[in-house]
Amino acid sequence: MKLKLNLLLAASAALLLAGCEKDGGGVIVPVAETRGYWILGEGTFGNENSTLYYYDLTTQSATDRFTEANPGEAVGNTANDMKIYGSKLYVAVDQSNQVLVVDAVSGRLLERLDMGQADGSDREPRAVACAGGKAFVSLYSGEVARIDTTTFEVDYVACHGSSRWNEGIAAVNEQVLAVAQSREGNTVTLIDIPSFTVQGQVTVPTNPSELAVTKDGDVYLATWGDYATEGPALHKLDLTARSYTTIPGVEVQRIAIHGGTLYGVSTTYAPPTFDPVGSLVRVDLSTHAVEKMVENRPGSFNGVNVNPLTGYLYVMQVDADYSTSTILPFDDEGKPLSPITGIGRAVNTVAFRNTRLK
Repeated sequence: MKLKLNLLLAASAALLLAGCEKDGGGVIVPVAETRGYWILGEGTFGNENSTLYYYDLTTQSATDRFTEANPGEAVGNTANDMKIYGSKLYVAVDQSNQVLVVDAVSGRLLERLDMGQADGSDREPRAVACAGGKAFVSLYSGEVARIDTTTFEVDYVACHGSSRWNEGIAAVNEQVLAVAQSREGNTVTLIDIPSFTVQGQVTVPTNPSELAVTKDGDVYLATWGDYATEGPALHKLDLTARSYTTIPGVEVQRIAIHGGTLYGVSTTYAPPTFDPVGSLVRVDLSTHAVEKMVENRPGSFNGVNVNPLTGYLYVMQVDADYSTSTILPFDDEGKPLSPITGIGRAVNTVAFRNTRLK
């Protein structure tokens, strides 16, 4: 009798697994899918010409969805970063001193959050991270803003780092925020997410700017150096020991991680013309082996993002006059795909609209 019961259970399990196929009928398992992605353009400094386009993967086309959804509204002046969290898109607009809250599907503007002033100066939002039901924004005032994603109430905590110019920000395992103090700074401040209090700093090389985190909670940092005697570099942080290890031979300014691979881009200005050229590398985080994927391509490499669902990579390229933008996409094996144009002015960030379908 026991044998017959086991056979019956095995047969039932096989039928259940068969029913999980997308077109097989029976039990329908939600399937994750990328519907499209938002494309942020910072525009030209001092002008209200930042852009927020949307690329629809179904139609294979990009449109100025923010303008279409919000007639008469502007994104603002110098949009720096954005993140999708739940149903909303959070956009940090530096010179407008605002964080925009946008419906991640329609592009409808839900709220403009003025960041106010600290010590008589605008706070200037720079980068966004999301965790624990909150959106967090690094500020050039030396603070971090915490935004309630339901009420849009905002409060602030001072980082007390080595400079006031907070730049990159990343959430680690929903517990800790790492915040880079850039320019002449040399610290990464650690903030406890549940209590929103500073827990200390990690001393790092000059001008820490970009942070990226693996699924296991390993934290990587790109430092930009002093632009004269010290160049860009890549480091792995130990948040427990409050220390870092430099990964040799990797000069990157902006970084993104997928699985065990880090992607980094950099822009240099080579004599005699000093026109910008961009490079892209891929780093194996287990061996630290470095592969050059793109080298010395004309234009600035203004950002890099990777789709966590598909592993597809997107590099933001901007021409020298900041008038023309191109996205250079790569598939999950690193094969170049067709460039995407007509996407706004001085693009710097892509945010993926990944959904779960029935």
